[in-house]
Amino acid sequence: MISCNFDQGLIYYIAEELHMRYLYTGQDARKIDDHATMIVGIPSMVLMERAAMSAAKLIMERESRDRWILAVCGTGNNGGDGVATARILHEMGYNVAVTIVGYPDSMSKETKKQVEIAIGSHVPIIPMSSIHDREFDVVIDALFGIGLSRDVSDVYEDIIADIDDGDHYVYSLDIPSGINSGNGAVMGIALHAGTTITFGVNKLGLVLYPGCEYAGEVVVCDIGIPGSSADSLTPPYFYYEPADIGKLLPFRKPRSHKGSFGHVLVVAGSKNMCGAAYLAACAAFKSGAGMVKVISDPDNRDVIFTKLPEALFGSYDDLESELDWADVIVIGPGLGLEGDSQELVRFVVENSPVPTVIDGDGIRLCRNVTSKLSENFIVTPHMKELSYLNGLSVEDILKEPVSAAYDTAMDIDGIVVAKDARTIVSDGDSCYINVSGNNGMATAGSGDVLAGLIGGLLAQGMLPFRAACLGVYIHGLAGDIMAQRLSRNSLMAGDLLTGISEVIREGTIGDAQR
Repeated sequence: MISCNFDQGLIYYIAEELHMRYLYTGQDARKIDDHATMIVGIPSMVLMERAAMSAAKLIMERESRDRWILAVCGTGNNGGDGVATARILHEMGYNVAVTIVGYPDSMSKETKKQVEIAIGSHVPIIPMSSIHDREFDVVIDALFGIGLSRDVSDVYEDIIADIDDGDHYVYSLDIPSGINSGNGAVMGIALHAGTTITFGVNKLGLVLYPGCEYAGEVVVCDIGIPGSSADSLTPPYFYYEPADIGKLLPFRKPRSHKGSFGHVLVVAGSKNMCGAAYLAACAAFKSGAGMVKVISDPDNRDVIFTKLPEALFGSYDDLESELDWADVIVIGPGLGLEGDSQELVRFVVENSPVPTVIDGDGIRLCRNVTSKLSENFIVTPHMKELSYLNGLSVEDILKEPVSAAYDTAMDIDGIVVAKDARTIVSDGDSCYINVSGNNGMATAGSGDVLAGLIGGLLAQGMLPFRAACLGVYIHGLAGDIMAQRLSRNSLMAGDLLTGISEVIREGTIGDAQR
């Protein structure tokens, strides 16, 4: 079993297949189920029984038999999962009752069959009007599953509000009722679960905000979906886990020198303002770059050499001559919008022959220069800057952040790192959803560190999209480590530099060559 500490709880995996690192919309998950039933030939009732057995097993591991359990079930197949789970718990000696919400005529054939089996097994099935006759310690939420596509209303809204107000622990099956499985949106109202038991594959809506705030602990249970069915659909959404870091970091040859690990050119800072330049340059070193040169206002030379004596320094006038030296360019942190900043960005955008990270002020200036980049360019906007790039309001971006990142990457022909509580990286083909990091990282300079970190990975030969994804993940883990040590309230961007070293050290333990 693998456990990952996510900001809104824990996600556990009861299976270690590689495909479990992908994230699926509800529609995708249904296609996999359909393949298993219609192509492979596994009856849907078998999958439902397996789902119920996995849910019941988890609940039995955590709840004692003196606890009273109520399964609140809808009429779709999610309700069938709930009825079957309740029946298995009943057979194992638990105090369980089931209530069905919805019209019998709309009940799926599988759920109807599960109700018949439950009645034959003497599982108490009570009307909704009777659920307050006793206090239930545990509620199994099987009201709506991954197919919910419209706002919750009428009696369903009342039931969810009633459960949410109660003093009991909630297990949601597949997804908390009221959460959209594709984007994590609250469909009018949603249930707050203590644990979400999701079946077969992890769902995108359980990771994105606000869905992750409702999901609590997420447990992904293997219900025996055949490998051929899982492989029949590869979604564009994925994420990393801590165990991935060592496999993804660039290999460091034992026989090497400082030139072996690349040259990063950091074009950053403005007159007497060099904090962003320092943070980006230091992060590039911390992530493994061999050499870093800062291009900034001449007045920043002494501060840079004092704070970071390992770095080289040049003025803005040296930029053209330094392009041949650079393996990677990072431009924009603290650059400002005045003076020569526009021309610096224009020159880099039009002439850079190497992978280039555009951050901060550089993003807005870049937009003034061109609407098209290339796959060698990575832009790292926060939500307001993303709004400037794609013309959408921040409110609209937050409703569909994955689509916003994906569409913007397509529009600019580059890679977009859309920074938010769930940072999304897209190249217009795939989307990485970041699950590391915390709100302590909402502090000045954090983005400068990220830009330099990505630059350092690029300098060591990583492809731009992979460097962006891994950089975002390491950056978030660095924040998690330092927040545990210092508190989220006290976290500063400079602390992330220490965190980067610790994340990489943990990821490379046992590999002497790194």
